[in-house]
Amino acid sequence: MRLLITGKETNKAFAVVGTGGTKDDPIGFHYHKEAHDVFLCLKGTLNVWANDEARSLGPGDFASVPPGTIHQYQITTSHTEFMGLIIPGGWEEFFRFIGEPYSGPLFPTNDNRNPFEVLIPKLMAATEKFDMIPVREKKSFDPQPWNGTENKLPGKCENGGYFLKEGEGEKKIIGGTVVRALCSREETDHRFAIYDILGSSMHTSKAFDKEVQFADTHHAIYTVEGALKLIIGGEEVVAPAGETTFVPAGTKFKVGFETVYARAYIFANGGGIGELLSGLGSVYQSVTVPDKVEGSWDEGKLKELEGKLVVLSF
Repeated sequence: MRLLITGKETNKAFAVVGTGGTKDDPIGFHYHKEAHDVFLCLKGTLNVWANDEARSLGPGDFASVPPGTIHQYQITTSHTEFMGLIIPGGWEEFFRFIGEPYSGPLFPTNDNRNPFEVLIPKLMAATEKFDMIPVREKKSFDPQPWNGTENKLPGKCENGGYFLKEGEGEKKIIGGTVVRALCSREETDHRFAIYDILGSSMHTSKAFDKEVQFADTHHAIYTVEGALKLIIGGEEVVAPAGETTFVPAGTKFKVGFETVYARAYIFANGGGIGELLSGLGSVYQSVTVPDKVEGSWDEGKLKELEGKLVVLSF
């Protein structure tokens, strides 16, 4: 597990963690009183349970697990990687508490220690120190097939959460860039949002010529494919696939694309730039970036969104 962004960087607004591992048993059912978990698969597959629903997630599939939802996960391939955003920040200290420092390239592959001797005592101690309540009496069950309910956002935050299939949900386009919400503020009680953006260096747009600045919203930007070109506080940064970029609240920044095709996930403790671009864009039906720039945006709506999202400049 890698702590990509911690509560120390976001003043406990959120944390972002990356997890990698090989197939194993489920970790055990539990729930949180305050913490909201998400599971975003990057590589391989993992099973995620949420109350009485469970799905097998592949790359790009997403699960949202609000507070109070009884859940667990299980890595099911020889090499699985997934990301999670944790609200509030600070709860990621749980992983420092139960884990050990690791300096290898991926994850331990030869640890034959008995988990009942090494891990279980730490987990028992952690339940008293952290917001994690085990539900040992709940019996596991096989994941159910994807049934179409995972093709759109629920529009609300409720116990049990939801699953979202890769590429599904409403997409918007603005200047050749495709924006899709994995969860908007409506699905998180207005605590955070996660957006998927696709773009190309071949497309230019006046929306991406401008720097943007948010008063209270931090951004964590994870490059999935290709490379992004960002301007942060006046400095240019090229972020290739696998890198995470953190933009603190109050910092002027601009998001662009360095390669012919690039994709990124944007995490924010508010609507952030994802909600801004989605609000300015028009509905888009295709699955990837267009051949040429499509979609205009309403200058009048910009003022409305600037106030709603506490945008200091755009």
